[in-house]
Amino acid sequence: MKQNLRIIKPKTRPIQIEPWFFRYLNEGQLKVVAAILSHADIKDRQSNSFPSNRVIAFYCGFGNFEKGSKAYEKYEKLSDDEKIKFKNEKIKNAIITVANIKKSLEKIGLLKREYVGQKGKQIVYMTLDLEWKKEQYLKEHDEFFNDVIYENSKDEKEEIAKELAELQRLNEEGNISKDNLANRLKNLSNKLNASNTENSQVPLEDIEKVATYIMNTSKVQNKIDEGIIENKEAYKKSIIKSISNNSFNGADKYYEALVKKEQKDILETLTISLEQNENENFYQKNILYFKDLIFTNNIFLATYQSKDKNFSKQYIISDEKIKYYLHSSYFYTKQNKELLDNYNQAIKDYQDLLKKSQENSTRNTS
Repeated sequence: MKQNLRIIKPKTRPIQIEPWFFRYLNEGQLKVVAAILSHADIKDRQSNSFPSNRVIAFYCGFGNFEKGSKAYEKYEKLSDDEKIKFKNEKIKNAIITVANIKKSLEKIGLLKREYVGQKGKQIVYMTLDLEWKKEQYLKEHDEFFNDVIYENSKDEKEEIAKELAELQRLNEEGNISKDNLANRLKNLSNKLNASNTENSQVPLEDIEKVATYIMNTSKVQNKIDEGIIENKEAYKKSIIKSISNNSFNGADKYYEALVKKEQKDILETLTISLEQNENENFYQKNILYFKDLIFTNNIFLATYQSKDKNFSKQYIISDEKIKYYLHSSYFYTKQNKELLDNYNQAIKDYQDLLKKSQENSTRNTS
């Protein structure tokens, strides 16, 4: 059955991946959307066409294996016939991955399927909506798209919190260099260390995050919907000031809930990323499939098992993969930021723990 593509897009500019896609889509979904857009008007730059699952898999690089990898080493040892079979299996799995990701895009409403014509002569139009989630994104990030003028304040802690919020806005928009961001964060850190004011219930650099979290709770949202809270910006500022002055009742509980929510989101993001992008792992002569991901000893451990479930093996998720699949640690609360920043050391500590455990086991058996 032939598939054609229709794209809901502004007429004034070329096709691009919208910024809100990076907020709501995972890595695999982003790759598939990018592949569809890249192929969209490849023929004559006018007629939209929808790529097959095989073409999408090619664009995304699914099924590829790099020189030096375990998969490549295994491939090199195969006979010519086995190499063909091995490649075909990789392509088959890549196509299945694309099909599953397309289903997920249809489920969330970004990609829509429409059948046109009589049975036997039907054409399928796959509609890719580039306006998907735009309104939600703008509402959630309203402060980033408006010029907010802060009144002068002698409260140093409040000023530092505002500057941290401003740096976050600039970094989200991509309007600040890494060097500039690093220098300004360093200056803020010096201010924090030099401050003689009382410690807040919440780390100073996290006050803005906690205020945003509180604003998004159902309790506050209901008040906004009912008109009890008319000025959201002023209400949020009052929360920030109250937390800074240790006068916000239950701030520590809200902070603890935010930290736990971030940790849950991190685990879910990594789990989905591994399921869709690294579902297979090769161990000796076995193909192992992703089973689950756990967080223990400050590291993430992924379990892969054989198809018959008789053999399983755990792998430590590397710091490189953490950085690839997750947002920058800067956007997390202090506790989770430190966890991510010190992740390499946590891996070393865990490996030392395993080594000592094995040594003790050897001594006991000898």
